[in-house]
Amino acid sequence: MRSRAARRSGVWLWLAPTLVAAALFFGVAVGETRIPLATVIDVLAVQTGLSQRVLDPIDASVVWHYRLSRAVVAACGGASLALSGLILQALLRNPLAEPYLLGISAGASTGAVLIAVAGLGGGLVGMSAGAFAGALSAFAL
Repeated sequence: MRSRAARRSGVWLWLAPTLVAAALFFGVAVGETRIPLATVIDVLAVQTGLSQRVLDPIDASVVWHYRLSRAVVAACGGASLALSGLILQALLRNPLAEPYLLGISAGASTGAVLIAVAGLGGGLVGMSAGAFAGALSAFAL
């Protein structure tokens, strides 16, 4: 017999990816122009080679080139933030750990300001690299 906790974790193991996939589908379907969820599924099926349907090229382009990339980047960004929070909580052995606790956010702000004052933050990469270096140095201290 499996324990109640084991059954519950098994349910979450199937439920969490299903919810993420549903959120991705709805994130792709919602936008400035309304595209039905069935069309989104059809576009994904055609683009992955699972179907040979003829689709509206505008809807297919909007879904495949714009909305899908936006939804995937948002999901990856959320997953990376969740993972970094998990790592911070595990390292500090504190379930309430956050970036403000150790001054990581202040270090990131300081790094970004130093890059801006030095005049090296003209591009997106320079400012982000400065913020990352500041956060990393604050965490190392």
